[in-house]
Amino acid sequence: MKKYWLLLFLLVTQFQAIGQIKFLSRFEIKGEAFDPTFETMRTDLGLVSFRTMITKNFSGERIFQFFLSDNDLNSKGIVELDVRTNFDMMGYDTDGDRLYVLFAKGSTGNSTKYVLEVDLNTNQGLEYSADNLLPSDLVEFLVQDKKAVFLGTSENRPVLQILDLVDKSLHTVQGIYGNNTQVLQVRKMPELESIEVVVNRKGQFRNRELLILTFDLLGNLYREVKVDQFGEPGQEILGGLLLADQNYQQVMIGSYGLNARGNYQGMFIMDINEFGEYKFKLYGLEDFPNFFNYLKEKQKEKKDQQVLKDLEKGKIPPIRNTYTIREVKETEDAFLVYFDQVNIVTSRGGARTGSASPFSEFRYNQANRMASTPLNLTNPNPVGDLTPVYIQTEYQYVSSHFVKVAKDGQILWDNSATYGDFATFFSGPFGEIAYVGDDLYHVYAENDQIVASFFRNGEKKFERLFFAIELPNEEERIQRTDLETLRLFHWYDQYFLLSGMQSIRFQNEDGMEEVKEVFFLSKFVIDGDLYQPEEEGD
Repeated sequence: MKKYWLLLFLLVTQFQAIGQIKFLSRFEIKGEAFDPTFETMRTDLGLVSFRTMITKNFSGERIFQFFLSDNDLNSKGIVELDVRTNFDMMGYDTDGDRLYVLFAKGSTGNSTKYVLEVDLNTNQGLEYSADNLLPSDLVEFLVQDKKAVFLGTSENRPVLQILDLVDKSLHTVQGIYGNNTQVLQVRKMPELESIEVVVNRKGQFRNRELLILTFDLLGNLYREVKVDQFGEPGQEILGGLLLADQNYQQVMIGSYGLNARGNYQGMFIMDINEFGEYKFKLYGLEDFPNFFNYLKEKQKEKKDQQVLKDLEKGKIPPIRNTYTIREVKETEDAFLVYFDQVNIVTSRGGARTGSASPFSEFRYNQANRMASTPLNLTNPNPVGDLTPVYIQTEYQYVSSHFVKVAKDGQILWDNSATYGDFATFFSGPFGEIAYVGDDLYHVYAENDQIVASFFRNGEKKFERLFFAIELPNEEERIQRTDLETLRLFHWYDQYFLLSGMQSIRFQNEDGMEEVKEVFFLSKFVIDGDLYQPEEEGD
């Protein structure tokens, strides 16, 4: 282990407020063009950012680099650890003050693997072999109490294995591997020394079943909730997010509709008691008066009138696009639910494919990760999906929809914001929300700008405002931002983190212009109180 020799720039400077966004601090690492970017995760000690670097061209020699930073992006600099020759980083997770990184030699399902444990207090690394795993294509990697959880696909079926890093015992979880089965979510439950798995599979009579399975860390099943009855005939759960347990009470929130027709109809809330008994509350467009608030006034009126006509005819008003849940913020007495409305188009036409369905997309663990999907775990096919990988899918974002619902089921308010028909080939969610008091901020990066919308007590104050990325040094200029590396994350309260690779133009000590290649972390805060709407002219 040795200190990183590249020049580090720590720029912690108060920025001037640019409208509603104020840049607070920035940390830079100077490198070379085409250096790999850093992944970033939350830990008990602050943020940890890490990557692997090739140390010698045209060779398999690599080094693992990481650094810690506090809430002001102060850092003691980069630390390096050796990596076995020809091994690449395939997955990562944190557990307390430890960082765990999965390395593999090659990308095949039966490649040799090992786990690097990094003690972030001492910066020491410890290697654990990961032998005798069933060959599978990795989808998710988690670590809890020195037990490594591997979720993968084998012969187009999901397989879940738990490896004890210390005693090397390996357990394959039963009830997961099967045809027409998809794993939707794996959630760590350290307080119960267990993991929870959400599974969707075809039932005995070709209907879809939702299973919520709880296993101990030896792979033993000790709780199963089978959801085989939902709504009216033909209605199904089309996407959902299982929230953390509260005194053995659970809640799952998501979207529902007619899956055979790709017809979304609204939001559901499922309450599960300590006995595994469940009940649903269903909400449709008639419960969301501001669902079409992203449209211009005349267009909104037309859509609202169509909803009323459908209701008068006894029909359930459809949501024409994919309606996918992104995040839930929980307060003492309510849930703030964030959905995206997306038009999904494949290279073969307008049909939705299995890989694009929010219900068949795996929900990556977001407890500590500051990214929508972890590095190398962006399998184009969800776990167990048979859709060919060569179909290219475009995601045309229509609107974000926010619902505040009391825990007794009452809708307190809803509202929406436009995406301006933003389109991308990236399948993961990219919008981030901050919910502080009565204020809701929706923020994301579009090209090289920050885009923000702001709601207070459910009332939309501004929508889709653009803000430029700013530097602390007024003598420097951004020459280029690598858009593929640009990531924006909600950090805490009203604070967000922006990271990526940039080329920065500056003048050296001799007055000559130079360009430096940097990886950067930039912290900014958003404040809706600074917004002053423009007055309309006469």
